[in-house]
Amino acid sequence: MRRKTYFIVIILILLQLCGCWDSRDLDKLAFPLASAYDVHSPGGADPSDPPANPGYKVVDLTTLVPNLAPKTQNPVNIETLSGVTITDARQRRGLTDPDIYVTGLNKTIIIGEELARRGITPYMDSLLRGTTVTGTMYFTVAAGRGEDILKTPIKNYTNMGTYLVSLFDGVQQRTFIPAIRLWDFYAYMSTGKNPVAPILERKEDRVIISGVAVFKKDRMVKKLTIEESHDLMLLRGLKGRSYLPFSKKQGGMYHRGAVLVKNTRKVQYYQNQQEHNFIITIKLEGTLEEHSHQAPVTEKHLQEIEKTVEQQVRTQCETFINMMQEEIKVDCIDISKYALAKNRRALEKDIDKPEFIQDANIQVKVKVHLKNTGESR
Repeated sequence: MRRKTYFIVIILILLQLCGCWDSRDLDKLAFPLASAYDVHSPGGADPSDPPANPGYKVVDLTTLVPNLAPKTQNPVNIETLSGVTITDARQRRGLTDPDIYVTGLNKTIIIGEELARRGITPYMDSLLRGTTVTGTMYFTVAAGRGEDILKTPIKNYTNMGTYLVSLFDGVQQRTFIPAIRLWDFYAYMSTGKNPVAPILERKEDRVIISGVAVFKKDRMVKKLTIEESHDLMLLRGLKGRSYLPFSKKQGGMYHRGAVLVKNTRKVQYYQNQQEHNFIITIKLEGTLEEHSHQAPVTEKHLQEIEKTVEQQVRTQCETFINMMQEEIKVDCIDISKYALAKNRRALEKDIDKPEFIQDANIQVKVKVHLKNTGESR
């Protein structure tokens, strides 16, 4: 009986062990590191375009996949295929690629500019529904076609996929530009919120971040410059760390310099006589990194620099708010959620209408604290 018991226990243990019946060699798998979605360009993708079905708009899917085959001449395989849906484009890959397509390692998704302006929801369901697709991939918009970004020759990096990951990793510790993940983007399509995403642009033989795209839910409505993107970061409360230049006229001369600061934001909201009031307080803390004035920087002079930076940042932010209310007409600085927190039941139906942010009274306060003047030799 003891032997039979041992035998039964061993059988039960073996049944719980993982098997290798479905294992595949790595060189038979395709792991995309980056992908791009674009409005279909006839003749630009695979030669056999999918049939034009009523109600469907053809989309181009470009993927960058490391080539794991031994003794290969090309380190990556960049291919553009078209389909009536993204999954349709994936299944067409089976006609041109012998490898099994594995989506779980994709690190960056690039949305072409035209597709972003149309609205991306009809094309993105496969990213949210597939359990093997990671929501932590970086989400970005291309100035032009995303396909062109992936096909840009790259130097000093293994491929464009690894370069883009390195570019976005820690970008908010280098400058006031947001790094947005796929899950973050979709979370900000809820009531009272609107997402933003960095813009990639091809400049000759390199790819750079050239600004930020503002979305109204899933549709891009505005492209911001780098300077406008900095203002957005501060007003939106996305924490970062960056150099800020300043300039002040004193005694007929301009004294210029720069501070290295990190930012925080506080928002106060109240309603009176049907008017929605927001007070945004931006706090900047850091050090003086550069100053053209040759005299030693005293404590009094440091306080003057703080006031100069405060006034400069406040003016820039007020200009941005005017543009947001008069031109963009979308809450891209993420303050409507504070009104919802006070009275969701009354505001939920109207808070995403342009009139809410247009008619809001938004004030900006800036506080700068410079801890020291750095070191002067």
